[in-house]
Amino acid sequence: MAKTRPILTPPVQVSHLYYRLTRVLVWSGITRYFRIRGLDGFDSLPKPGTSAIFISNHQNGMMDPMPICAFIPQQMHYLTRADVFWNPVFRHFLFGWNQMPVYRQRDRLADLRHRNDIIFDACVDRMEAGAAMALFPEGNHNPFPSLRPLKGGLAEMLARGGRKHEDLRDIQLIPIGLDYEHYADWRRQLRVRAGTPIPYADCLKEDGTMDKVAFHDRVSTALKKVMVDIQPTEAQQIFHDGVRARRTTELDAQAWEEIPATLEAWRKRWSDDPAWTSRVTEAHRAWQSAQQAQPAPGRPEAWGQGPEDVRARRWWVRLLNPLARLAHLPTWPIAALIRQRVKKNVRKLEFVSTMRMGFAMVFFPLVWLIESALAGALAPEGWAVVAAAGMWVWGNVGSRLFGRFNDAMHILRDAEEGQAFWHDPKHSEVRQAWQNYLDALK
Repeated sequence: MAKTRPILTPPVQVSHLYYRLTRVLVWSGITRYFRIRGLDGFDSLPKPGTSAIFISNHQNGMMDPMPICAFIPQQMHYLTRADVFWNPVFRHFLFGWNQMPVYRQRDRLADLRHRNDIIFDACVDRMEAGAAMALFPEGNHNPFPSLRPLKGGLAEMLARGGRKHEDLRDIQLIPIGLDYEHYADWRRQLRVRAGTPIPYADCLKEDGTMDKVAFHDRVSTALKKVMVDIQPTEAQQIFHDGVRARRTTELDAQAWEEIPATLEAWRKRWSDDPAWTSRVTEAHRAWQSAQQAQPAPGRPEAWGQGPEDVRARRWWVRLLNPLARLAHLPTWPIAALIRQRVKKNVRKLEFVSTMRMGFAMVFFPLVWLIESALAGALAPEGWAVVAAAGMWVWGNVGSRLFGRFNDAMHILRDAEEGQAFWHDPKHSEVRQAWQNYLDALK
């Protein structure tokens, strides 16, 4: 049975104070949770105030809009599932964060197409006024690093914009690639890549519609140049470990160029060369069996593709542990509580980082503020301001320093485990199986 819900018409706006204020928290949260390894191609992005559409791969649940919000200067406008807009209080804040509802089949609304027409018209009007959209053309997220078939919403929006406003026929369409080392883990690496604008005017037909086949092919090709796209589906788990050994988040723009070419070569060879497919599959199976029988320490990122990839071991990092714990002390209680609650209540791995970061970027400053107020209240006469300011700095800067310490510990553990993997005789069988797997991929 179709449901009855109010028809929502978002206001036409380019920016909003709520977004501007919240962006500070988002930047703080994303840079505290992840180790940002690079923002490649960002020096060529459109200037703020320029109408544009940024499109991205969608792997990490509600986290994926966060790097786009944090690192692209102009305010982004997003499409969000409509059911979260029904509450008028939530709707007020969502509109303030430049969110607009998009209706899905599961909403079971009889006039669903009419409602989405209203929303798409609002998107076009905002872009005509100078707004920038951020869209995920796959439609929803997929935890695995791969690009799925694109939905038709992006093509429809561009065609609609071209029909309503001539100057929107050549709006810049910018591909963004999000590359997570391990998207759920704290202080793992994240690299964001921006590609060159995608030309599409020649895909617009005379009747004002879009040649979706040609357009989607062009968009997919552009996205694959800035993201990890492991294909085909049946080979993804087999190829993934080999990709991890290449440490893609650590590759600068020049070194990255060979990764999309390698992935495309693997995809073609998987279907065209049955002997190679069988050899790679068997080598991967043999490595997994050896690893299960006698597990080697570490992970593919720690091992790399050979002994020369072992990270430098900075043994002195562990000596900093007491100082790092002391720096983290004001933040530790709330951080531990958030970690425990998310572990207990969040079942899907692709929402772990979203929830941990979301709670942290709200509650960390609140806790520091309370601690600062208490420090000021308990300080000797004349020292209240100094004590309060000192406590705030301790919480804020100490949290950053503790994050840097954990970065160094990740590197140290990788170095020790990589060294053991490549040189300890007891791991010889797993090591040989891993080398055979990497050789089979060549």
